Amino acid sequence: MAVSFSCSFNHLLLYCLKNDMGGIDMLPERKNIRLPYYDYHTNGMYFVTVCTKEKEHLFGEVIDGEMHMNAMGEYVARQLQSIDERYFDVQMICFIVMPNHIHGIIGLLGNHAPSLGRVVNKFKGLISHKYGRTIWQRGYFEHVVRSERDFLKIWEYIENTPVNWQLRRQAVRERE
Repeated sequence: MAVSFSCSFNHLLLYCLKNDMGGIDMLPERKNIRLPYYDYHTNGMYFVTVCTKEKEHLFGEVIDGEMHMNAMGEYVARQLQSIDERYFDVQMICFIVMPNHIHGIIGLLGNHAPSLGRVVNKFKGLISHKYGRTIWQRGYFEHVVRSERDFLKIWEYIENTPVNWQLRRQAVRERE
């Protein structure tokens, strides 16, 4: 019952926004972060970040600079690891599961590799399906890895994410 009401409300809201009715302000237009004229089927490496809906902490917690995954976080990690098996020409080079997001470097390596969007959306769908609800924010962040230096910088960023997470949290607490 709640699903059909929510769907009906969303349709009504979209209708009102499109027709500028009811004094409802237009929602801001989403900014496209994709590179114009770039083919995301192109062989290469991509740094990807996917966040949970409303930045909800679902996958565990950071303790003493280390990520401690709960069962849901472990499931997410297994699905990230299995990307290599799911797609012949795709490789999950490295990743980290954090309480409310994941970072990873995905390689599209061959002529038959799917688009980056297809890989990410399939992953997001598998997790949401398993838990019977939308887990992720709409979209995802990606960055085309353009050089060895870029790759090493991103790898280091991913590796240091739990420590940096804890340092940021401590800094916020100290300011309060």
